[in-house]
Amino acid sequence: MNDDRVSQDVLEAAKRLAERQELRTASMADIAKEAGITRVTLYRRGETRTAILAALRDELVREESARLLPILAADGDARTRLTALVEAVCALTDERSDLLSGLDDAALNAIYHEPGDDSLTRAEFTAPIVRLLRDGALDGSLRTFDNPEEAATVLYVQVTETYLHLRREHRWPAQRATGAVLDLALNGLLP
Repeated sequence: MNDDRVSQDVLEAAKRLAERQELRTASMADIAKEAGITRVTLYRRGETRTAILAALRDELVREESARLLPILAADGDARTRLTALVEAVCALTDERSDLLSGLDDAALNAIYHEPGDDSLTRAEFTAPIVRLLRDGALDGSLRTFDNPEEAATVLYVQVTETYLHLRREHRWPAQRATGAVLDLALNGLLP
């Protein structure tokens, strides 16, 4: 096992700990115990906290790609497809709410942000939005952005964090939270 690979049992253990709000304080021994292996086995495999977060990011990217790529390829103008994409991101956020709420800022930053100061959300998460913003500028259904990558970061963060907050803290039903986020986010994108 090398640093960039994490076994499925360890990844699932880390996700369970996060969902129980325990990952942020869990030691590697705690993660190993949750996975049903010894700490020595975990270290021998080279499964580090950094590698676990990278594996979690890879899994989240795969899930998003599977859900969002068909929307990119669908018929309709960019605004119609972006509406469907935002709805799908809300649904994904809802499905991940326990996991996302159980990750501390450092873990969320490692998963979602490019390294360094003044960073953007990783392109793996925002590329579908960037594509639709560019398509929308071409077909006239969305306004043109000087920096579509930055606009995609703002939109991705606005949708995911606002949706999660409304669902968990305000206890809004999914349909109400999705509708509110969608309306506010997309009306700001009109040409």
